[in-house]
Amino acid sequence: MNLPWYYGWNIVAVSLVFQAILFGSVFFSYTLWVGEWLEDGRLGVTLTMVMVPITILNLAQSLMAPFAGYAMDRYSIRSLICIGASSAGIGFLLISQVSTFWQIIVIYGTLMMVGVLLAGPLAAQTLAAKWFNKNRGLALGLSTTGTSIGGVVMAPLVTLLYQEHGWRDAHGMLGLVFIVVIVPLVWMLIRNSPLDLGIEPEPERLAHAQEEIPSHFWTANKILRDRVFWIIVLSFLPLVTVFGSVQQHLRPYAADLGVGSLETAYLISIFASVMIGGKIFFGMMADRFDHGALFLIALAACAIVVGGLLRSPDYSMLIFLAGLLGFSVGGFLPLLGAMVARHFGVGSFGSVLGLIGPFLAINAFGPIAYGYLYEVNGSYQIAFLISLALLVPGALTIVFLRDRI
Repeated sequence: MNLPWYYGWNIVAVSLVFQAILFGSVFFSYTLWVGEWLEDGRLGVTLTMVMVPITILNLAQSLMAPFAGYAMDRYSIRSLICIGASSAGIGFLLISQVSTFWQIIVIYGTLMMVGVLLAGPLAAQTLAAKWFNKNRGLALGLSTTGTSIGGVVMAPLVTLLYQEHGWRDAHGMLGLVFIVVIVPLVWMLIRNSPLDLGIEPEPERLAHAQEEIPSHFWTANKILRDRVFWIIVLSFLPLVTVFGSVQQHLRPYAADLGVGSLETAYLISIFASVMIGGKIFFGMMADRFDHGALFLIALAACAIVVGGLLRSPDYSMLIFLAGLLGFSVGGFLPLLGAMVARHFGVGSFGSVLGLIGPFLAINAFGPIAYGYLYEVNGSYQIAFLISLALLVPGALTIVFLRDRI
């Protein structure tokens, strides 16, 4: 059965929704939760301590990513997303009732981890890779804009929620949204592949310089012994570490410059808004141009941002830097997905993407390191200088990415 409208775009649309609410509430709004938890005397946390939950979350989901990737290639992605959304919803509900900060750490390391792992970009990108051929780069880019849309919408909304109702009730409300809205939506509309609906898959792409290898299953051992796998890991790790650390410290850094919480929320919205365009841009360009060159553009933008932050910019410059950081971060998921699909095919897309996770887990310590360096030095200057140095090996490594013969 052929449909006038390709159903794969419906899959992409639903992916935008569940990622927007989940990542907007967890990652983009975390720097806002940080401010509330620091001001809550009952929790008694320091800047370094308050970065522990997000660090544990990033570390745990990175270590568990291979298992999730394996599951995405072999089981119902729709069911896995529903499990993830339910887990995140329960996590938010429980956080609204915590009495000590260690309980938040445990929830982030378990329930929240399952949520972002099963109902995040890994699921969205695997769906896009399975549903699309000719427009795969564009679909990969669009499918991950949901996380950025979440930053645009959820950061200001979360700010209004906790200002009006307090951070506890705000968490409770968000938990209900996951369980009452996201789970039913995903179950009704998501399908794992065109075969599930009995429709023809999207036609193959036209021949061009970015042809991928034929699709087949790769074993974990073969993936780990592959040169391209390690080039991807060693190139992306510095970039992810730097922009993740800057993102999570945006509010305390802005506060040092005299910027209020609502203005910081606007910065996050600008960051996320530009990231949407960045993901679409890099996704479209990945269908046409060299992936390594595109990666270097994203990395250079990140380096400019860090250099700008070293100069203690005014709010107008912060707006520009937030937007440029969004453009840089926008290249991460589309380029990572495009490189994996091109060099390993779609048959093991989830498995390869999942195996990359543990090796990117080191980036989870970035926010804590930033907090420690700030507390020791009284500023972020040393952290920013180290960040610039970290970006150099990433730029050098990507040069070795070549087409398979």
